[in-house]
Amino acid sequence: MNKATKGSNMMCESSRMMLPEHVEALRHRKEEQKKLPKHELDEQELEEISIVIMDSLKYKLEVKITYWKEGYYREMIGVVDLVDVQTKKIKPRVDDDIEYLFIDCLKQVERL
Repeated sequence: MNKATKGSNMMCESSRMMLPEHVEALRHRKEEQKKLPKHELDEQELEEISIVIMDSLKYKLEVKITYWKEGYYREMIGVVDLVDVQTKKIKPRVDDDIEYLFIDCLKQVERL
């Protein structure tokens, strides 16, 4: 008698296993459930963010940027090098590494 499954057929006990594909699918599903929706900025938040971005651009001040990318919020500290109004992107410089961020993916921008 197996104490985990009382009264079960012992012949079927050895066939309990998970295929690697099933394990990977469960792992992928768990990761998908951790993802967060993108934060929508209202006009006041957008105005505050744009002021901090323009100060960083003009005076080369470091800012802490919280942004959404592929379901997760990430942070970076750097100086804004470029604001592209047509494509609605900013280009922060972080330790000589440059990455473009969409303005609608920003959650928060703070002065340091």
